[in-house]
Amino acid sequence: MKPAVTLQRRLAILLLITVPLIWLVATGVAVYVAHHEVDELYDTQMSQFARQLLIVNMGERGDEELSALPKTKKLIRDGDRGEMEDDGVGVAVWNERGELLLSDGKGRRFTWDAGRRGFYSVTGGHGDDEWRLFYLPAPDGSRLVAVGQRQALRHEVVWKVIEAQLLPWLLGLPVLLLLIFWAVRRGLSPLDRLAGELGARDPLDRSPVSEAVPGEVLPMVRALNALFGRIAETVEHERRFTADAAHELRTPLAALKVQAEVMSLMPDEAGRRRALGQLQLGIDRATRLVEQLLALSRLDPLQELAAKEPVDWRLAARDALADVAMLAEEKHISPQLEDSQPAQPVLPLRGDATLLTLLLRNLLDNAVRYSPPGAELTLRLEADAVSVLDRGPGIETQWLEQVRERFFRPPGQDVPGSGLGLSIVDRIAELHGLALTLENRPEGGLAARLARR
Repeated sequence: MKPAVTLQRRLAILLLITVPLIWLVATGVAVYVAHHEVDELYDTQMSQFARQLLIVNMGERGDEELSALPKTKKLIRDGDRGEMEDDGVGVAVWNERGELLLSDGKGRRFTWDAGRRGFYSVTGGHGDDEWRLFYLPAPDGSRLVAVGQRQALRHEVVWKVIEAQLLPWLLGLPVLLLLIFWAVRRGLSPLDRLAGELGARDPLDRSPVSEAVPGEVLPMVRALNALFGRIAETVEHERRFTADAAHELRTPLAALKVQAEVMSLMPDEAGRRRALGQLQLGIDRATRLVEQLLALSRLDPLQELAAKEPVDWRLAARDALADVAMLAEEKHISPQLEDSQPAQPVLPLRGDATLLTLLLRNLLDNAVRYSPPGAELTLRLEADAVSVLDRGPGIETQWLEQVRERFFRPPGQDVPGSGLGLSIVDRIAELHGLALTLENRPEGGLAARLARR
């Protein structure tokens, strides 16, 4: 598996690429601007020099005098150059007939063209160098002055200017890149500490992670802290559920073992039948307990319902009544479905119809188990509530709230049960935004009512 590229490496690579690239772009812009300024400066100087040279030659001598002095054709002699002069500059003066009147060594090779005026760039004819020429004719056409400058001279000046400006930056670029790399490492050091803290963290540690991190990472750290809390809470639920389940299963399993031993020791057939009946009751109780535990194990981790659909309470009620029909028949109880307003929807909400059927089945099952034989039992559907009304012994006031706790059964109960039914009902109701209310009825029995919170 290819190792993941770290954020630090990504930032370092990005900066190490973009900073030199920006530096190169800035250098290119500086070269362009410097070249423009140098061209403007030298072009101005060339035009001024040509005008001055034209005025001087027209005012001092005529053509005959100049032509009689052949040595003046080389206006600037090699031996007269000072240290500041450069062979990259040339001048030439012609008369109207194209005869060269004055020039220096370079200007003698300039081309006469009576129609030229202004700036020209030419290549070749002068050692294959590129030259910048400026032609200026006299107003009366008697003279034509040409001033030229080698382009290499201008390039040299440009590069000297750029070198003077950018050399310090060029020398400092490695230092800048090292500082950037150091800054990236230092800026991301809180993430390294966070990774180390998470790596050394105990899986069951509920303490929050330190929030001493950059602001951009703080939402992620807070989300992690909330996640750790939920995970720890889930683990605690699982641990408590496992301990409670083990405790509750121990009793029916022990009873099954005792009934099996009693049945094996019974000498007569009647005794064995009684022991077998008790064994079957124990198996039924253990089976019901396991079913309740499985239902609770599925409900506990849920923070919210995965899918929500419109709930048909009438259909859920019929299904729940069908599930408890056999048990009710054994006790000669006929549960009644009372629909107070058949034309109106019952407690409209969206949720999981399967879970709500399980909720009603648990309420009806408890009502059947705790009601005397032949007692009345009603499942009432209303516009804003669903209720199960029985004629059992009810629940003492002091236990009405505690009876919802897992595995709790009020003292003095002789009806077999696991103490999980109302816990399951309360949890399903909570997931659907409903509240379960338990009240003793004045005429006797218990009323379990579901309504919105």
